[in-house]
Amino acid sequence: MNFSIMFDKEKCKGCTNCMKRCPTQSIRLIDGKAFINSSKCIHCGECIKICPYGAYTPEPIEWYEEMHYSSYKYKIAIPGTPLYGQFPKTIDICRVQNAILKLGFDYVYDVSWAADLVAKAIHKKLGKDSMVRPLISANCPAAVRLIKDRYPSLMDNLILLKEPMEIGAMLARERARKLYNLKDEEIGVFYISPCPAKLLAVTDPIGDYKPSVDWVIPLNTIYGELYREVLKEDDLVCSSPSLNGLKWAVSGGQSESAGITNYIAVNGMENIIQILEEIENGKLDDVDYVEALACVQGCVGGTFNVVNPFVASSNIKNITSKENNDCLNADLDRFDELYESGIIKYKLREEDIQSRFNMKEALDRNEKIKEINDMLPGLDCGSCGAPTCYAHAEDVYNNESEFYDCVVLRVNEKR
Repeated sequence: MNFSIMFDKEKCKGCTNCMKRCPTQSIRLIDGKAFINSSKCIHCGECIKICPYGAYTPEPIEWYEEMHYSSYKYKIAIPGTPLYGQFPKTIDICRVQNAILKLGFDYVYDVSWAADLVAKAIHKKLGKDSMVRPLISANCPAAVRLIKDRYPSLMDNLILLKEPMEIGAMLARERARKLYNLKDEEIGVFYISPCPAKLLAVTDPIGDYKPSVDWVIPLNTIYGELYREVLKEDDLVCSSPSLNGLKWAVSGGQSESAGITNYIAVNGMENIIQILEEIENGKLDDVDYVEALACVQGCVGGTFNVVNPFVASSNIKNITSKENNDCLNADLDRFDELYESGIIKYKLREEDIQSRFNMKEALDRNEKIKEINDMLPGLDCGSCGAPTCYAHAEDVYNNESEFYDCVVLRVNEKR
């Protein structure tokens, strides 16, 4: 698994902010410094956002070398839906697309059209599937990983449709093969990403398919170069985005574009956890769809973005309200063909659901952890190196920590 979050141990002050904020409790404090358990990390980027000392940063992924010094004859860029929101309202969309081409790409496939296709698929599945409610969006890799790791019983609620990034890459590859008689290995597809979780979706996907994206480019690593190109006067070639698909950049837009009325749009990890717990407790089975996005305001709040998410959200809404919505896309006309062929959908693999315990194992495990937790002070002070007393009890149960790593217990023992 490629890891897209870099940690600078020298900058870490051991403040525990990241440890307490991590939604999967994958961070521990060891010898006064944070440590990430990469097997539990879902790449949500919360540690990057919360660290006051800049100890966490997005890892500099060498996209330029990967693209320019490879065997790819044809290079495709797929910008994420939040991209246009990173530029002022006065900047024309065509300029942004042309700026991407000047970075060395041969073609830009606007992922908003793929989002429009997936929105149609969501609408169709909601009309057919009546057994499980609510169905949960699978568009945010961090939210999906959170469900897999912490709420495995809700894997059945996931709407198993490939995310727009994957559909767009697949269709762009198909176009390049047909137009230029290229082989798959001669085509390089690069996704311009708003967040680190997208890299994980490419290198270690959940589902029974091989990703069509070759590599992920963090938006913030190319933003300066893009902006400089955007400001230049030049001949413009333009492919208008799907205004319906662009709505996916902002929380609630996915559900709106799919024509869903009975939905919950939740953004931000803490809020997602609250909603998932309600679903797990059977409180939201009267809701059709839950759109869960890890970042505040949705994908416009991704760690790799540059502009304030509320400003970016306003910019996206400005585009969708003022642009011409009469543009057409041949891929959208193929929706029935693509849906019936099954390539928009996917299935979970055995390893995707192996984290489910059988009921007896789960009850035995929880009972033993509870017994350990009941002997702890319940202060959740973090001095043991775990974010909560319960997390420390889990570590003790898993033989990853010692019971008396708890400072409060050691002090009480000496009295």
